[in-house]
Amino acid sequence: MKSKYYFRSLTSLFLIPFFLISSMSAPSFSASPAAAPGSVKAVCRIEVGDAHISSSILKHKGVYVVKVNAISICNAQQNQVTLTLEIYKVGKFSDHLMHRAVTNPALPSLRGLKVRIQDAKVECINSKPSSYHGIVYGKAIIQGTWHYAGKTRSVHIVQLLCGN
Repeated sequence: MKSKYYFRSLTSLFLIPFFLISSMSAPSFSASPAAAPGSVKAVCRIEVGDAHISSSILKHKGVYVVKVNAISICNAQQNQVTLTLEIYKVGKFSDHLMHRAVTNPALPSLRGLKVRIQDAKVECINSKPSSYHGIVYGKAIIQGTWHYAGKTRSVHIVQLLCGN
């Protein structure tokens, strides 16, 4: 079973003071959390992809897992980035937290213009159809100041043949 993964996402803006934006050679924030097609995206943002069955884990380990990826993007250097990515299964009365992955801000790989979190996954117990989505939020030091990104949810709630 292969699932195509489309990285469609909502974006959450880092709260950068106006004077920092004006000193950068980049466009300012968009007013809405999701950038419309053809519009300019915010200078700093986090994006979360849709839930999907990991084809690489299935190929290499023979195990079905639901996976969600996220990225923090900024046109200025990000340091000590902490991203928290949660995978939720849609329930009848409320969504159920299935997994939470948090990056270690001390790692050298968690700095730069793009910082990714790709290790959030939930193993499938059976093939019962279930719906999933991801939520990401984070913080980072950008130009010497802490900035926070609020919770951003996957654009689509995806039904997968993966029960838990």
